[in-house]
Amino acid sequence: MKLLITGASIRYEDLWFINENTGWVVQAGEDEIYKTTNGGLNFTLQFSDPDGGYFRSVAFNNENLGWVGSLSGRLYKTTNSGENWIRIDTMISPPPVGVCDISVIGDSIMYGSGKYSGPTNIIKTTNAGLTFENIDMGAYSNYQVGVWFLDASTGFLGSRSNIITEGSAMLRTTDAGITWSKVYKSLIQSEHVWNIYFVNDLLGYATIERFVQGNGAVIKTTDGGHNWIRIEIPTTSPDLDPIGFINENTGWVANHGNFGIHQTTNGGFNWSHINVGSRIHGIFIAGDSIAYASGNQVYKYTLSPVGISENTNENIFPIKNTLHDNFPNPFNPSTTISYNLITNTNVVLEIYTASGEFTELLLKKRQAPGSYSVVWNANNYPSGVYFYSLRTDLGNYFGKAVLIK
Repeated sequence: MKLLITGASIRYEDLWFINENTGWVVQAGEDEIYKTTNGGLNFTLQFSDPDGGYFRSVAFNNENLGWVGSLSGRLYKTTNSGENWIRIDTMISPPPVGVCDISVIGDSIMYGSGKYSGPTNIIKTTNAGLTFENIDMGAYSNYQVGVWFLDASTGFLGSRSNIITEGSAMLRTTDAGITWSKVYKSLIQSEHVWNIYFVNDLLGYATIERFVQGNGAVIKTTDGGHNWIRIEIPTTSPDLDPIGFINENTGWVANHGNFGIHQTTNGGFNWSHINVGSRIHGIFIAGDSIAYASGNQVYKYTLSPVGISENTNENIFPIKNTLHDNFPNPFNPSTTISYNLITNTNVVLEIYTASGEFTELLLKKRQAPGSYSVVWNANNYPSGVYFYSLRTDLGNYFGKAVLIK
């Protein structure tokens, strides 16, 4: 993989290419949109949102019609290849809670999914954004990210089920989002399905992100999403995020809070670590031999020899939130969990048992940069080991608390 651009103030969140050479990348923090027309040799700034919104997703129906979504629910549209961007979430009723991922079909259909911290909804247009429908997904999911439609009617959503004991859930619709069924349930409460990628109408993959200690996993379908099998990836950290396959056998996943990319060459059954890229949040397949990845940098993969750019120093990009050890620890009956935020972010703070069962939601809100503390009173819980999970726009963090009574 070849390094193209560096210097994201927070992270290059997502990217989209309409062919091997022309594409767009969105940067969070500065909330900027960049475009390349020469395969990433040069990127030109097209737009910067002065009010901010944390750009999270980008997709194009064709060379002219494109979309950029954000965690705040802001949605932008272009009809001239990005020369101008118009904010359009204000015309959607109710407005979207967040647009974490986008799926486009043909020249006029767009679905947007949100959000990873809840509440959950789908926004949908079938006429290139002239009108929108907002579909409340609370009856199916309480966290939601990835969206992928195979055609105008059949699509998938990555989520954690609205019934927490069902764990992560893959949702499927065959009527353009009117109704959904849960075609996969992990029964592991401390995780959700994050990103989805279909190689063709039958073969698809999705990543599983965990909220506490443990390895990431992928799920795979070979029958168009009716059934899914789970494949653990032992060498990954819990926060698996993007996934992309260049053919039926070769693909990549990455940890958005870590360094490097994992590659498979046998359809996801075995994975090896590649020391390229940092905090990768987006993977885009631009052709049968070209792929791009975005994180703190933007990288390009090609079958042609281009050299390899490696990360050997994890302190090159130290921009991250910080979760401190709880105090006291061990404790009885209360302990204080403290953390520092470097940017405006959604925050979800949850407690899980050592076996990964959901215990308690301590906090779910949007917070400004600064230092915070939350007291957990465990008076009603038995002695044991518990994990506390801090989920933010920049990644997930967890710690271990020991209750002794």
